[in-house]
Amino acid sequence: MTARTDTASFRREADLAAPVGRFLRNRAFHLQSSELPFYEYRMDMYGYSERDDLTVAVELKLTRWSRALEQALLYQLCSDLVYVAMPRGQAQRLNSTVFKLHGVGLLAVEEGRCRELVPAVPSPLVKNHYRLAYLAMLGKGDVDVA
Repeated sequence: MTARTDTASFRREADLAAPVGRFLRNRAFHLQSSELPFYEYRMDMYGYSERDDLTVAVELKLTRWSRALEQALLYQLCSDLVYVAMPRGQAQRLNSTVFKLHGVGLLAVEEGRCRELVPAVPSPLVKNHYRLAYLAMLGKGDVDVA
């Protein structure tokens, strides 16, 4: 499969969501939501793992990896782990060094599956008041945002 065909198999960023959602559920992120606002942006996916007490934010992009990384860096303020997810052909061509440098994970998405190319590192920048507010949005009942 060429990179062009790989990207063409996904017509919208939302087409990446199902394989990424399965990837997250397989890692115990069972509470998930999409399109949560954060300042002037919208996080494509946000989840919580009760088992690990970790939050995750994912920015889905078909192309424009630098824009995705810019958004992901901002999401480190409200999420423990942050990923950029792109079609496999796009993701495999990227220089992973910049993602590793910033602790942002990189996911390669194909039809029906998702593979971690760069693991996300827990963000030292996460602000607890943002994190608690997003846990409340997910319906995590025992969260006190006051």
